[in-house]
Amino acid sequence: MKRFLIVTALLLSLAAAAAAQDRELARIVLTEPIGLARSREYVKLSLQTKTEALADSHAALLAIDAATQHAIPCQIFNKQLSANGEAVIFSVIFPVTLQAGETKILSLRTSRESGSRSLPVTDLSLEGKETELRIANKFYVADLTRSDHAEPQSHASGQIRELLIKEFNQLLTNAEDRLHWAPNFKRPGMEYYTTIAHWDEPRMREIDNGRYLIQTRRQDLAPDHPEIVLTAVYSFYADAPYFEFYSSMEVTQDLWLELLRNDEMTMDSMFTHLAFRRPEGEIVDMRFSERYELLQQRPIENEAPWLCFYHAEKQYAFGSIRLQYDLTNALGEPSPTYQAHTQIGEWLGGIKYWNRRLIHDHLSFVPQGSRYAERNAYVVFRIGAPQRFEEIENLARQLRNPIRVSVSPR
Repeated sequence: MKRFLIVTALLLSLAAAAAAQDRELARIVLTEPIGLARSREYVKLSLQTKTEALADSHAALLAIDAATQHAIPCQIFNKQLSANGEAVIFSVIFPVTLQAGETKILSLRTSRESGSRSLPVTDLSLEGKETELRIANKFYVADLTRSDHAEPQSHASGQIRELLIKEFNQLLTNAEDRLHWAPNFKRPGMEYYTTIAHWDEPRMREIDNGRYLIQTRRQDLAPDHPEIVLTAVYSFYADAPYFEFYSSMEVTQDLWLELLRNDEMTMDSMFTHLAFRRPEGEIVDMRFSERYELLQQRPIENEAPWLCFYHAEKQYAFGSIRLQYDLTNALGEPSPTYQAHTQIGEWLGGIKYWNRRLIHDHLSFVPQGSRYAERNAYVVFRIGAPQRFEEIENLARQLRNPIRVSVSPR
C-alpha cells in the first residue's frame, strides 16, 4: 500500500510539473468576413514572447477552440531572437474551418500532453538546400535549381526555373531564362535590364521547412542596382493549388530608372488564351492573337484582381491572383510610376509573358525612400465548363478576403 501511494504521488507530481510548463501565449479571435464558408483555410499571425516560453523542445504549440476544446497543431516559422536572447518574435500558421460569418475564439498555448506534439503528415515536401531546391505538393512541383541550359538560369538566385502542373503532367518552362524572374530593373546606360534571377547566393538566405508551410526568405542588393534593397519571400502550402511570392524594393539612394517591373511570369509557347478580371468586375477572355487591339485601347489595370494563361483544348491554366500592391514611400506618399499597367507580351517565337509595369520605358527619377511592395498568389487549375474560370474566381475571392485575425497576447 505504501509503495502504491508513493508511485501515485510521483505520477501526480510529474503531471503537475508538466501542466505547470504549459503556457497560454495568446487569445485569438477569428472572424469570417464576407459570408463565405472556409474549409481548412490557413491562418497566419505573429507574436512576441519571452524566449523561455518556446524553450521546451518537447512541447507542442496548439490552437484550442474555446467552445469545443478541439486542438489544432500549429507550425512555428520565422523565429527571430532579440540581441540579449530574452525575447523571441515568431510567426504561427495553422488551418481552420469556419462557417459563413462565423466567429471563433481560440487559445494559443504550449502543451506537453502525450500525442499532441506532432503536426499531421501532409503532401508538402522539400529536396535540396540553400537556393537549390525542389518543393512539391499534390498540385505542382516548383524547381528552383540552377541549369547550364542558358546563362540566366545558371545563377544561384533561388527563383523558380520550372513548374510542373501534376494533374496534366505539364511542365511550364522558359528556354531563355527562368519562369519567374521578377522584379526587374534598368538604369540609364545599361544595354539590358537585370532581374532578381541574376542574384548569386543572396546575402540573406533562410528556409523554414514545415508540414503546413515551406518558406524561403532572401534579401540583398538588387543586381547592378546597389541603391535598391530587394527582399523576396516564397510561401508554399500543403494541400493548396497555389504558392505566394512577396517582394519589396526599397530605394536607399536617389537613382534614375528607365524600367521597373514585377509580377512577371514568362513561359514557352504552351498556352492559347489569356483571361483577366477588370477591377470593376468584367471578365475578359480572348485568344492571344486577338489581344493587340483590345489591350491597346484599354490596357490591363495594375489593380486587376487576377489574370491567367490557359490552353483551351488541354484545359490547364496558370494565373496570378493579386493580393497586395503597395507603392507607399517612407513618408506615406506614392512612389514614382510611369504609365503603370499590366503588360501581355510575346517574343522569340512564341514565348509568352505577363508583367506589372511600374515604370514603363521612360527615364524617371526615383528618390531615396521610394518603396514598391506586392504579394501575389500563383495558381494552377483546370479550365471548367460551363463556368470556365470558377476555380480561380473562388480562390481569388477567398485569398483577397482572408479570415480576420485579432490577437491578444497573454
